[in-house]
Amino acid sequence: MPTAAELPRHRPLPLVSKSLDGLLSQPAEARPVALEGRWLDGAPDEFWAASEPASVLEGSGEALRELPAWLSNHSLRYPDGAAIGFLSYELARHIEPLPLATHHSLPDVSFAYYPRVERLRVGATRAPRPQDAIRVESGVDFKMYRHAVERVRSYIAAGDIYQANLTIPFCAELGDEPAESVYLRMRCSGAPFRAFMKTPARMILSSSPERFFQVAGNHILTSPIKGTIARDGYDYQRPQAALLASEKDRAENLMIVDLVRNDLGRICKYASIRARLWETEVLPQLVHLVSHVEGTLRPGAGILEIIAALFPCGSITGAPKIRAMEILAEIERTPRGVSMGAMGIIRGTPESDRCRMDFNVSIRTMVIEEGKTLFNVGGGIVYDSDPLSEYAEVMLKAQPLFDALGAREAVGSSQ
Repeated sequence: MPTAAELPRHRPLPLVSKSLDGLLSQPAEARPVALEGRWLDGAPDEFWAASEPASVLEGSGEALRELPAWLSNHSLRYPDGAAIGFLSYELARHIEPLPLATHHSLPDVSFAYYPRVERLRVGATRAPRPQDAIRVESGVDFKMYRHAVERVRSYIAAGDIYQANLTIPFCAELGDEPAESVYLRMRCSGAPFRAFMKTPARMILSSSPERFFQVAGNHILTSPIKGTIARDGYDYQRPQAALLASEKDRAENLMIVDLVRNDLGRICKYASIRARLWETEVLPQLVHLVSHVEGTLRPGAGILEIIAALFPCGSITGAPKIRAMEILAEIERTPRGVSMGAMGIIRGTPESDRCRMDFNVSIRTMVIEEGKTLFNVGGGIVYDSDPLSEYAEVMLKAQPLFDALGAREAVGSSQ
């Protein structure tokens, strides 16, 4: 089967859909997508909408190699369109010789090219109440998590790594609960890089607070997050101040900034790389510590070179990246899939000055297949990490997803 498939021509939908609810309700065959928040510097009350793609590119390493030519061909044919899709975490094994398990159903690369994308106002939406209590199961209880943290700490003590982003997998049967309703509740998190993708094979719901990279012409920006604290109701200033004052969180954040700076050095004019450290991202339930690293791309640095240099984001691997990923593969032993990968939009020919790209780090992201949802949630482990505190932080990050599913906590997560 070829990696790139031209799809049957569908009757064009008028203006894609006038509302978010209308877009989400379109059939899976139309592959509707919605990108809400700051994608391509959009306004908070707008979203990118698309459906009825002309072509789909899916596969593994061969699809990645085909991506530049596929993008160039379609951007010339459809100048008002865009490619929207995802990169699974396991794609990294085609970039470096990593011992990553192949996911049983997810492609490593999946993009659909939409002849037309539009920026629409969200308008009034309703987050429906869950129909039933959904049971979320954790693949790792606290005892197992504590053991995993100790293994990471032993590698740090041996000098292999400085930090590793350890994740916990969760799963749930949705039953009669529509995935569209889960997303409408999930978007209440206020995360700036929310996404909904529906295909005949699966649905992907993302509530990511983190930008992986944005490209505008020859300028690239990355915004890694490392450091999280609970928001205290309406008061965000005290947790914000506490996070900014935390030496541990600032040190962890700086480790990832250094990693990202080095990654950008592979594709950017080195003297152009600049970092802005330690700003905060305030969400309804959480406050994150975020830094920004940017630079000027070298001539010839296209989509393949960018992915090879940056993917996956260092904030969800650890440092040094390759050794951290080897250790995480040994400890976690199961694929991460889209969770900890990336989702994004590409407009224009990647080699042109008019090209624009924006990708999130697909944390807090669910994949729904055959009525079952899977997602990973994680946090950075350093030598002085306390397992109980780190476990509590993972559950804090997972809480908006539990809320979207109508579950208070994951079964098996008690101490």
